[in-house]
Amino acid sequence: MIEFRIGVDVGGTFTDIVAVDQSGAVHYVKVPSTPSDPSIGVVEGLRRMLQQLQAQADAVGGFVHGTTVATNALLERNGANVGLLTTKGFRDILAIGRQARPKLYELSVQLPPMLVPRDRRLEVDERTLADATVARTPRREQIQQQLHLLLDAGVESLAICFLHAYANDENERMTVEAVREAAPSLFVSASSQIASEFREFERFSTTVLNAYVQPPVARYVRQLADRLVTAGVKAPLFVMRSSGGVATAEQVSERPVETLLSGPAGGVLGAVALSRVIGLGNLITADVGGTSFDVSVVAQGRPAYRNEGVIEGYPIRLPHIAIHTIGAGGGSIAWIDRAGGLQVGPQSAGALPGPICYGRGGERPTVTDAHAVLGRVENLIGGEMRADMQSARLGIRDHLATPLRLSEEQAADGVLRVVNAAMVRAIRLVTVEQGIDPRKFVLLAYGGAGPLHAIDLARALGIQEVLVPTAPGNFSAFGLLASPLREDRGRTYLSPAGSVDLGHMEAIFQDLERDSVRNLKGTSHSAQPMYVERSVDLRYKGQSYELTVPLQRDVSDAAWQSVQRAFEELHEKVYGFRHPNDPLELVNLRVSAIVPAERLDWATATPRREGGPAPIAERSVYFDGEWRTCPVFDRQSLMPDDRLSGPCVVQEAGSTTVLGPHEQLRVDEGLNLRISVGRAS
Repeated sequence: MIEFRIGVDVGGTFTDIVAVDQSGAVHYVKVPSTPSDPSIGVVEGLRRMLQQLQAQADAVGGFVHGTTVATNALLERNGANVGLLTTKGFRDILAIGRQARPKLYELSVQLPPMLVPRDRRLEVDERTLADATVARTPRREQIQQQLHLLLDAGVESLAICFLHAYANDENERMTVEAVREAAPSLFVSASSQIASEFREFERFSTTVLNAYVQPPVARYVRQLADRLVTAGVKAPLFVMRSSGGVATAEQVSERPVETLLSGPAGGVLGAVALSRVIGLGNLITADVGGTSFDVSVVAQGRPAYRNEGVIEGYPIRLPHIAIHTIGAGGGSIAWIDRAGGLQVGPQSAGALPGPICYGRGGERPTVTDAHAVLGRVENLIGGEMRADMQSARLGIRDHLATPLRLSEEQAADGVLRVVNAAMVRAIRLVTVEQGIDPRKFVLLAYGGAGPLHAIDLARALGIQEVLVPTAPGNFSAFGLLASPLREDRGRTYLSPAGSVDLGHMEAIFQDLERDSVRNLKGTSHSAQPMYVERSVDLRYKGQSYELTVPLQRDVSDAAWQSVQRAFEELHEKVYGFRHPNDPLELVNLRVSAIVPAERLDWATATPRREGGPAPIAERSVYFDGEWRTCPVFDRQSLMPDDRLSGPCVVQEAGSTTVLGPHEQLRVDEGLNLRISVGRAS
């Protein structure tokens, strides 16, 4: 029996399924998402995939899932009722936060709502000092008294965040035991288990986020696992983490905050795998889905990582792939603001009702409707859905063109210009503002709408080449299958760099490694060997934030001196300067235990045909203020070394690529589309 590995990415509009068999053949399915219960769409997509493969469910040998449940719970503010137990005198840390303005010149700053109201933030008389000394142990009676007050207030998930618990978690562990004894069914998140690093505000925020999304994520994962078992799938369920590694369903249920960037991370891991196959180490990933635009950077074949970030205004302190997300996708709604200006997003039509051209009851014009009006898209989901062009045109006319006194084409073109400008700003944020020149990179476009926007984005940024992979609409799901098993651990160790106790550092590293390796050994069924990476966070003394620098396995004087030199070089690259004579400070130690995924071979070249590719149709497409007649090609008919000149359209199941009058396209050996971006006249 041939086994298949399945990757499933649930987006705001579509659910993408990829299957890879033992021969390396890749199969794709795309179905509408089911926002009320995403597992329904997942199982429906699996059913269609098995039908396409003429296989039974027990042929599924691996199942990896990228989920947006945690993200949606945060975005829609429908997470759990959370309570907080904290050290006496520190209940308002979440409200006080950092005294930094998110927007320097905005006089009325709107902070995100508190996920834990003040009446559900209760104190415990305990204290651990910064040097790890336990000054006061909490009384069990007081813990249970405060717990009952929270339970009476309807709390279903509890965050426990004590001062300096990163240095010594003894009081937090005791409190967790007392809570589990009194309320066994209560969800509990302890800061020392979620984010064991200093900075109280970020640690508290991360732990509360975990508590907030834990009940919906745990319910969803359990529900999906049950549905898969009912469908006959025997393979274990793995879920993508924001760090670019996968974890078991049980691990994700305990630490769901690690899945807030689950789906987009799969696409970046797919970009890393593709970069190795085709020999392009520098890629900017542009993932345009139904509700969002996700952008990241792969430099020299490695993704960019961060240990701290902000999601929807809430600080999070966990290792994650550096992905910047904005509300700009195919389903993003176009609207006119009070000043009469055209705006796009962040509101989205989602999967239901979706864009007007889907014919499912959508009434407000979206980016996809603008593409339909301009002739860029016609068939959706490989021809399963035909765009309702007339309804899209009427929606653009009534909501945008008439109020703005524009033609329908001008209004639709304006929608694309506005959303493209937002996407360009997002790319600049992760490149130019980080000291990276985007002109030295190739733009990798995927997601259902990525190839529709990529050429305009590349031209605005001075990027010379756009790369469209095989089945771009399912690329993030494919990336899930290229994702390793991964466990990340970190611990604060504050010390001047010149007086670090290397023996103590080695002991901490070994402790972190034992913890991470132990968690992986019980879940890894891969024949690939496990390896461990070490790194440290360093900063100049007096700085508020630090940079992460890799460290070789042996903690020696020579290795430590090498790390400090590497920090100086990295600091100059990121910030444009270095101070060789200023003292350094060690902040955190980090460990990543990794089991690589089984190697995935990309699409293999097909036999050459005689002659060039033949168009399957013609249609009018609007470019630069005029309609142009364009040949339409079926991507499945394109073969290596085929070349096309714009203007033309290449359509496939799940996505459409549009070449303007100035572009040239070449198909490479892996059947990727390599587009040379011309200059608009």
